Amino acid sequence: MGIPPGEREFELALIGPGYGESIVLHLGAGQWIIVDSCTDVDGQPRALSFLRDMGVDPGRAVALILATHWHDDHIQGIARIVEECPSAQFCCAAALCRKEFVALVGALQGKHLSAPGSGLRELYGVFSLLTEKGQTPTHALANRVVFRHESCAVSALSPSDEVYQRFLVNIGEVIPGLGERKARIPSLSPNEASVALWIDAGEFSLLLGADLERRGWKSILKDEARPAGKASVFKIPHHGSRNAHEPGVWNQLLEERPMAVLAPWRLGGSSLPTRADAERILSHSGEAWITNADPKGRSSPRRSHRAVERTMRESPVRTRTLDSDPSMIRLRRGLAPGAAWSVELSGKASSLENYRVQ
Repeated sequence: MGIPPGEREFELALIGPGYGESIVLHLGAGQWIIVDSCTDVDGQPRALSFLRDMGVDPGRAVALILATHWHDDHIQGIARIVEECPSAQFCCAAALCRKEFVALVGALQGKHLSAPGSGLRELYGVFSLLTEKGQTPTHALANRVVFRHESCAVSALSPSDEVYQRFLVNIGEVIPGLGERKARIPSLSPNEASVALWIDAGEFSLLLGADLERRGWKSILKDEARPAGKASVFKIPHHGSRNAHEPGVWNQLLEERPMAVLAPWRLGGSSLPTRADAERILSHSGEAWITNADPKGRSSPRRSHRAVERTMRESPVRTRTLDSDPSMIRLRRGLAPGAAWSVELSGKASSLENYRVQ
């Protein structure tokens, strides 16, 4: 799994099996953040395994755990992370911390509606643990700094006040009545209340898009109070889906041709990104990486296209491919001025070019 970053190194690891994603961030001086969660076949959160395999004790090193929204592919195993990192602060969208929503989660989990595909069961476990510890979650709202460490600041760009209020109004419409059958909750959109993050590390910035869709990005772009600057790294929102693409994000929030990373999504015969999505992302980014380049999820090894290999050799980004699982993209750079990014790929992670040329 490699060695941990140095005291003055920043790291972003995007961990993604065939379905699901988790981001692990090192902000320097042994301070770690976990954003979202996915699990291995044994139900163990991959973020915890990643840290332990490097000799890092999550219980001591993880300072913040953040859930961007409650879709299964972003939240599986996050209650286990909260349990095993007792000193970490938990953060989620402000609307999810409201007593109305917590009551709704309890009702859905308890008698009337389990909503197994919504991730509410996992949230119920998190809220129960926080209650036992007497801990209050950090509330994420647009332009709120949710964590600081030395020169690094982590700010929420969403959800906006408008989304927050609309979400609260909708809660009353989905509380199930007695005797009603179990069902999902389509009128509460997790993506709408998704928490996009801006990471300011002093010399550089990163934009983590979660699953925020176009309307959410339009709200961010109109908000003059958002953090200043442009990001050099973009975690592509909603698995590259077109409904999360807003041209203004590339023009106003990102440096020209930034590095981009994403995790694919598959369910049944559907998958994201589509080939058209991959083409669009590649047209905007300088280097783009995906945790699994095969949209059908095959496990057979893939030969890199020669043009792709040539582009990677000519890039100033240093690349090292690792053979271990899980599939992972690791970006690392020093916090000192002028440092360069290095990229390490493991498992089925690959340049997004390989996705396009299939």
